[in-house]
Amino acid sequence: MAGDNDRIHGYNPIYRVQKPVNFHSFDLDSKNKPTNFIYQKVTIDGPGAPVDDHQGHIVPQRTLNIVLNPLMENMAKSCKNLHDVENFIKNSWMQLVYDYGKKIGAPMFDFDDSDPETKVGGFFSIVTWNPVNICRAPEDKKRNGVPGNTIDTQVEQYLAAHKDQQGVNAAWLSSLQTLMKDDKNKDKITDYIAKCSDTLSGQLAKGIGYYSFPWKYTNNILNPI
Repeated sequence: MAGDNDRIHGYNPIYRVQKPVNFHSFDLDSKNKPTNFIYQKVTIDGPGAPVDDHQGHIVPQRTLNIVLNPLMENMAKSCKNLHDVENFIKNSWMQLVYDYGKKIGAPMFDFDDSDPETKVGGFFSIVTWNPVNICRAPEDKKRNGVPGNTIDTQVEQYLAAHKDQQGVNAAWLSSLQTLMKDDKNKDKITDYIAKCSDTLSGQLAKGIGYYSFPWKYTNNILNPI
């Protein structure tokens, strides 16, 4: 699976210190490297037991990996150093990922390793865990199994109705809505990944994503409101 490092964006200080608190997402360890994602309590509107949030993918990893897995395998075979990488990614959305990773000092490559995930997985983690595709949501088991391995349409509906409040990127949202109509289409998945990557330069100055909003119990199931 492409991009297993879920702490990769913790190298961007925006996601450790920026207010509002939903962007305070990582601590640092003794070596000044990001630790695991910091969980928070979901905001509950009305009565009901509190519950921790988690990094919920809006478009699931399984969908992203239709495009990313073969690309990761190809990059790992083709690239032995940074010069190879720069030639491999030239004139594509991957350039945006590479530039962002360099600026935040993220560990993107280990060219001495033969396993594709270890060799280039840090680069693909920037794609897989892009905060613009992450909602601070209850675990699926608190939502009657939603979204599982499908696109989180409940979150999309909420974000579409609260674009200004949540700081939603319009081009990203449009690409998401297009993908929802045909979520196995490689071209549409690639366009969605590209639109996610387009937000990365803006994430150097301001948090985008890690959406956080109120939920409400209905028959012991949490739904966004």
